[in-house]
Amino acid sequence: MELLKNFQRLCVYVCLSSNVAFSQQYTIKKLVFDGPTPYSQSALEAAAGLKPGDTIAKADLEAAAQRLVDTGAFTEMQTTLDGPLKAISVVFKLKAVDPSRMLTASFANFIWLPADELSTEIQKQVPLFNGTVPEAGNQQDAVLAALKQILAARSIDAAIAMTPVAPSPSQPLRLIEYSVTRPDIRIHTVKLSGVTPQFAAESDKLALMLAGSRYREGLAPASLSNILLAPYRNAGYQAAAIASLTHSVASSTATRVDLDVAATVEPGELYHVSHLDWAGSPEMSAEGFAAEAELHPGDVASRKALLLSLGKLEAAFHNKGYIDAVITATPHLDAAAHTVAFTVAADPGAQYTLKSVTALNLTDAQRKDFDRAWNIPPGAVFNEGYVKSFLKNNTALLSLAQMTASFKVIADPDAHTVDLIMNFVRGAGSAR
Repeated sequence: MELLKNFQRLCVYVCLSSNVAFSQQYTIKKLVFDGPTPYSQSALEAAAGLKPGDTIAKADLEAAAQRLVDTGAFTEMQTTLDGPLKAISVVFKLKAVDPSRMLTASFANFIWLPADELSTEIQKQVPLFNGTVPEAGNQQDAVLAALKQILAARSIDAAIAMTPVAPSPSQPLRLIEYSVTRPDIRIHTVKLSGVTPQFAAESDKLALMLAGSRYREGLAPASLSNILLAPYRNAGYQAAAIASLTHSVASSTATRVDLDVAATVEPGELYHVSHLDWAGSPEMSAEGFAAEAELHPGDVASRKALLLSLGKLEAAFHNKGYIDAVITATPHLDAAAHTVAFTVAADPGAQYTLKSVTALNLTDAQRKDFDRAWNIPPGAVFNEGYVKSFLKNNTALLSLAQMTASFKVIADPDAHTVDLIMNFVRGAGSAR
């Protein structure tokens, strides 16, 4: 959100440094984009809406600068003119946003054209699209509009949604996922090739489970490829991959498409762990992590055990108020030795404090008991572990002995505060 505020200020202060008449006409000889960016010259020219040979006035230059600013891809912008009126050089001095402020685009179920072709088509309409979009600015919506036009050009009547996907130990990227919501795209059957006898039963079970589910590819953890590879990666086959993934339409209506999916699995070799390295932090020491981890040197490199280990480290950060913490484990594979070393890192984000606590469905007597037992006052660092422990152990309070509860955290990323809502119900079955 802070970047968005900066972006809005940038819109206000963009101006031409040249002191010239508003109606004066110029012929562009050259466009110069001064500053390191991840974009090509042609992409920047297209995004600005200018090219050499154009005849323009000062208002056109201001509009071009504003178009670049509106993308959200730049944190600094200044436009200057150099040279004679009939052969002017237009210089955009700019600074690209930090890569941490970019979102990777993921496309879940655009089944009508391959992913590379889809990206090429988007770039024709959104010149600065290179697989990522800024978190501020108009590029997320521009990609959404481009996708609608791409499908409409193929006479496909579709509704499309975009959803942010937060990083997690299983997927460290910050994503913006685009998906078709109408027609409803479902899996009819899954046929797997390359399955070894060791995984035959589990693969058959997966194929049955996936029948009727929504088709979903892309980068999100719940993608079809990740689901199909889970048995292999959990068993230590770190290099397991889907060699091919194809689909054909089994049936189609205006509101639903059913797909027959075929995939070929390449298991690769079994890997063992050589190192699981966490440098340590105030939230959890290196020794503490080694003791808590489910994965150790010499173990089969199970992805499930790795994620359980990272989850314990993530919980340590959450218990100190770092609820946006992202824990990652970068694998370093030794293909000859069939070993893998994981380098664990943490991006803690901001520390959150508790703003309010709301306990629902309690009587006056129960609420008094709750208030006496609850130990995190407003303004204190939010501790998610304490909340879970409190709800698990609330039977120690006689008036809550027959109650179970779930809780919801509503975070304010600008103020870095948390509103906590706990819903108490009579009987078993609590859940977050």
